[in-house]
Amino acid sequence: MAAVYHKIIQYIDANIKDEITITDIADMAGYSANHIYKLFKTYSPYPIMEYIRRKKLYFAANELYTGRKLYDIALDYGFETPAGFYKAFKNIFGCSPSEYKKNIQKEGILMFIDNIINIEELDAVLAFAKTLYTNLTFEFGGDGDGKYSRKFWIEQWEKCPELLLLAKENENICGIALGWSENNYITIGGDGTSKEYYGKGIHEALFVEIEKRAKKLGRRGIALGIEEGLEEFYAKLGYVGKTLIQSEKYSVDELKKFNEQYKNYEVTGSGVYEGYVNQLWVNSSLLDKELKKKFEKDIGDCWVQVIVSKEL
Repeated sequence: MAAVYHKIIQYIDANIKDEITITDIADMAGYSANHIYKLFKTYSPYPIMEYIRRKKLYFAANELYTGRKLYDIALDYGFETPAGFYKAFKNIFGCSPSEYKKNIQKEGILMFIDNIINIEELDAVLAFAKTLYTNLTFEFGGDGDGKYSRKFWIEQWEKCPELLLLAKENENICGIALGWSENNYITIGGDGTSKEYYGKGIHEALFVEIEKRAKKLGRRGIALGIEEGLEEFYAKLGYVGKTLIQSEKYSVDELKKFNEQYKNYEVTGSGVYEGYVNQLWVNSSLLDKELKKKFEKDIGDCWVQVIVSKEL
């Protein structure tokens, strides 16, 4: 089912400026409209037509940073009048399109999204990231040679700067999406916005932009590990979840048995990490917020990481 959902999400993104009907999607996917509705009830917080409407607005919000006229953007995404676009936009983001981008001033656009342009800006982004990740057991952007160290991010910037994105307002960094390319996929190693920008569409616009750039680079998909409580945010962007269950006490077969007793999610992989950590990968719905609790609290002696991904 997750593969069919991926296929539908890809179709919607590829045709986002067109009028998309449930009949179009059912014909493309080879399933009935009723099956499609049920599929979205499993994987998305929104019914399919509401999902499409919101994705159109996320893409439109991303274009507000380019300086294009609101009327032209509204027409591109199927809104026949500025008033209709205004109303739909405000219902989603809580402000008008003009307020969202703070209008274009003589000095340029006050709010913009682009990639990091130099090491000084990278250091500013890493300092900003530390304010987002206050519970890490390691220093994000710190010294050393490991992943997420300053050296690591400099290497990624030198290889592919277009995947290290930041959002700025009046020269103040307010959001980031930091990715790198690996095995034909993009991994996001840091993303988020400062609290005063929650719910204003900046985070969504960053993901729309990094997905555009990943497609331009010919990459097949995007993946990232997420924190508990953010499942619905990524689900509304069309991401699906894979849950990694790990235990030093329980064998892979025992983990599989518990999965079968609970939800019987599709098992996509298993193994033993470094000779003693038993791992089980399952295709799970991001809307199933009880899965982590079921394993970590009910079975005990295991820990759970949710990885979200999207095929491009």
